Amino acid sequence: MQIHAPFNGLFFGAVIFCSVLLSAGCGSQEGARYALPGKVGASGELVVVCSNTVWKGAAGDTVRSIFGQPFPVLPQYEPWFDLVHLTPDAFDRFWKPHRNVLELELADRVDTQEAQLNIFREKYSRHQIYMEGKARNSEALALAIADKSMDMLGVLHRAEVQRFAALVRLDKNEVIQNELVEWMGIELVVPRDARWAKKLDDFGWIDRQLTRLKGGDNHDVQQGYLIYTEPYTSDSLFSMQARLSKRNAVLRKNVSGPTPGSYMTTEMRYVPSYEEIVFKGGFASELRGLWKMENDYMGGPFYSLTTFDEKSGQLITVEGYAYAPYFDKREYMREVEAAVRSLNLNPVLVAAEEPSTP
Repeated sequence: MQIHAPFNGLFFGAVIFCSVLLSAGCGSQEGARYALPGKVGASGELVVVCSNTVWKGAAGDTVRSIFGQPFPVLPQYEPWFDLVHLTPDAFDRFWKPHRNVLELELADRVDTQEAQLNIFREKYSRHQIYMEGKARNSEALALAIADKSMDMLGVLHRAEVQRFAALVRLDKNEVIQNELVEWMGIELVVPRDARWAKKLDDFGWIDRQLTRLKGGDNHDVQQGYLIYTEPYTSDSLFSMQARLSKRNAVLRKNVSGPTPGSYMTTEMRYVPSYEEIVFKGGFASELRGLWKMENDYMGGPFYSLTTFDEKSGQLITVEGYAYAPYFDKREYMREVEAAVRSLNLNPVLVAAEEPSTP
């Protein structure tokens, strides 16, 4: 038996905005106050620590139903998180610093009379998300897990995006960052190996070409970032239909494909996800969907963010997309989202490094 979490077709925004991180101490598992080690584990992975009885019961079923939900708007099924089950005996010093941990326990103690699930930071490692659920019986534990399903998904997803953002900032393209400040008055942090593909007065296209190994062969992976503006004339410009219409018009004009007459557009056979959000204190909207090359065979997922710039009176849209036909795309899209959400409407120029004195 499993307890179903309250999912619906528009729950992605609720997942993000219902997430609240609870504070926790920064000591090690032994209670010492020395510096915590760095996190380990693959991006998008969640270690679930519980007995085999819990894993095979209602609580384990509920965990699998929550984290096995399809990640939003990808061209094929990928779960929100990949689960690794460990028994408490196997949860040793190697596993404890893992980036994402969910520990579940059934016991009859004073602290388990009321089922609970709590979310902490940095219990065993830096930037770790550590969640603990406990109850007297499996059904009560399953209900506690289901009640916190959106909090858990939101906290874990945002943590993964922030981890990608931190990595990009360690090796960012300062040339593009400064050019964006001077050209459009915005800041965007993109990887060092990104390059301009096109830069016009009201449109920019930043391209990143990668090569990844799979099956003994190298395969191309592309990530791209698109920036465009428009005058803000009414609230209706924030509607889903207005955003899609503007997106398709801009892409048809500016993003051509590899074959003559091909251009990027929105794949409407899969309905995009649209949310109105608060972004860095201001009103914004998010689109998640699939793109395709009209008159060609390319396609993949995209994430688009539109916000209002009070200084210029313009709507600014930044979006990112991925093209990785031989690979799963969930983590590529988390990386893209990290770059898009680095958008800053009050930027400063990055100071150039001074040459060292001989």
